Order: sequence, then C-alpha cells, then structure tokens
Amino acid sequence: MLFSSSKISLKSRHKNNKIGTVFWNHSNIILLAGYLITLPIFTLITISLLLPLVTASLFASIGTSHHSTSIPWIDDESECEHTGRNWRDRKCWDNEHDPMF
Repeated sequence: MLFSSSKISLKSRHKNNKIGTVFWNHSNIILLAGYLITLPIFTLITISLLLPLVTASLFASIGTSHHSTSIPWIDDESECEHTGRNWRDRKCWDNEHDPMF
C-alpha cells in the first residue's frame, strides 16, 4: 500500500511541475526559425545603410587635411617655383602634400 500511494503522489507532482513541460513545440520552432532568418537580414540592411555614412565622414576628414612638406630632392629656387611649390628657408615646400603618400 505504501508503494502505490507514493506512485500516485509522484505522478501528481510531475503533472504540476513545470520542468516536465516540452519547450520544442511547433510554434516555438517556427518562432525561432523566423528569428534566425530575419536577424541576419536586418543586420546586413543596417550595416549597409550605416557603413557609407561612417566611412564618408572618416575619409572626408583624411582627404581634406593637407600638410606642408619640404621636398628634399629640389634644392633650386627656380626649379621649385617651376613645379608650383613655394621656396622658403632655402627649402622647397609642397603645401598640398597628401599624408597618405
């Protein structure tokens, strides 16, 4: 008798317990699949819209900054001015030197 009553109490406890419920039902599988499909799509759309804005602002600041640089292989004032550069302090200066050069 003791054995049968403990079986009943275990069955009733198992029914009321949430641990025994099944998570992988059809609606949860469809919901998860939809999420896994749409997440990469929306991520790529967002990146493709934001990337040009970020890179344009980055390269705009790099492209507009010019630095004066002396040209060491030109040591003559007339040759320096002939190439469109400025002669000052006995050096030939290029005012539009690209820092990426």
